[in-house]
Amino acid sequence: MTKSLTNSQLSTRRVAGTIDAGDVYLSRVAAGGGFAFFAGTAMDDTGALAASALPGRHYRGSDSARARAEASYLFQSVKDALPAVGSSIADVVQVEQYVRLKNHADGYFAAALEADLLGTGTANGATAQVGTFSPADASISVNGLAVVPDTAGHPKTFPGAGGSPTGKFADPVAAGPYLFTTMFAMDRKAEGLPVDVKVPGWSWNESEIRSETKWAIRQLEAKVAPLGAGLADVVDYTVFLADLGDLYEFDLLMRDAIVGRPGGHSTGAPARTVMHLRGSALPRREGAFGHDEGAARLEVQFRCLIPGRGTHRVVHGAPSADTGYQSAGVRAGSLLWLSSQCVSDSALGDGAREIDDVLGQLEATCADAGTSLSQLLRARVQVTDPKLVPEFFAALRRVVPAEPPAVSVVVTDALTVEGASVAIDGVALVAS
Repeated sequence: MTKSLTNSQLSTRRVAGTIDAGDVYLSRVAAGGGFAFFAGTAMDDTGALAASALPGRHYRGSDSARARAEASYLFQSVKDALPAVGSSIADVVQVEQYVRLKNHADGYFAAALEADLLGTGTANGATAQVGTFSPADASISVNGLAVVPDTAGHPKTFPGAGGSPTGKFADPVAAGPYLFTTMFAMDRKAEGLPVDVKVPGWSWNESEIRSETKWAIRQLEAKVAPLGAGLADVVDYTVFLADLGDLYEFDLLMRDAIVGRPGGHSTGAPARTVMHLRGSALPRREGAFGHDEGAARLEVQFRCLIPGRGTHRVVHGAPSADTGYQSAGVRAGSLLWLSSQCVSDSALGDGAREIDDVLGQLEATCADAGTSLSQLLRARVQVTDPKLVPEFFAALRRVVPAEPPAVSVVVTDALTVEGASVAIDGVALVAS
């Protein structure tokens, strides 16, 4: 039976584990609308990498040891903070895991998937090598969410594999009105890309990105169909691209797939964030690129609505030639998913002005949806220059003067807009 929720339960914003020190201003966890968002690195209350997140002196040259120590500290911090907002580590439903080097991944998983932390097979996950973080000596960073069982209306379940999670992560995971799933074209038995995805380098008849995108669309439809959902029910997603120039072909296929499906003409584009993929789990070798080198070009992590659970999509800000196939934001119940935005042409080239310009764009979308940036639950900022990180936190203090959101910071190689140095996305709470 669907739980009857009060407006106050869904519209109350709560934070835990706030760090307000020097150039850092964030919370480890922020909750509202039935979910708790967490993000960041293994930093302590001063904003520096925690001393207890470092391995012993003799092991500090080990990528694995550093990743293990940081993952243990980070997830213990999340575990400690979640109960303050009505959730728990067992309620985590989806996580994006960022590593600085491929060698950090194995150590990260060894610690993060300890039974008393993420456990095994309890959440949907995506792992990507995307850049560096804040503080600069951090090896790993996360960006995820957990269901708040008493307010979400539906507990966490595992629709795939007979309802029981298998492997390191579960795919898909359902909780509240959402289905969480990840698309990454990897075949462990074939030691790499699936046979029906790989495009030989000599072929002019198909591109690698088109092949992977078509595969991802087919897989997504197959995963959401048993719950009565389709592509028109996608609310938000993160797309990782090894070549940001691939966004054009990706968008063509996504637009055709969504618009061409039943109901797709009227739903509007999802919200989304595009991130540059330095490398993925395929293969482990640093710097591999393209199918001839055994490397995938694409990974996508989706948030979709499940029909019949009382929540509907409301789109704010239509796609344009400047944004690609994304809406400025999509409201689903009490959550507003804000697409990643880059600077307007008028502010291009000045990092501090870019931050204010992008926050202004996000504020306008929030206002259109009946909320404001003061209600942010999670913010993710991508910058091309680490000197802009304190500039972002200073701007965040101005728009969220108390109880800051969870924040993820990535220092990236590139953004989708040439010459831009800042991109920001987020999730905001909307009062019912």
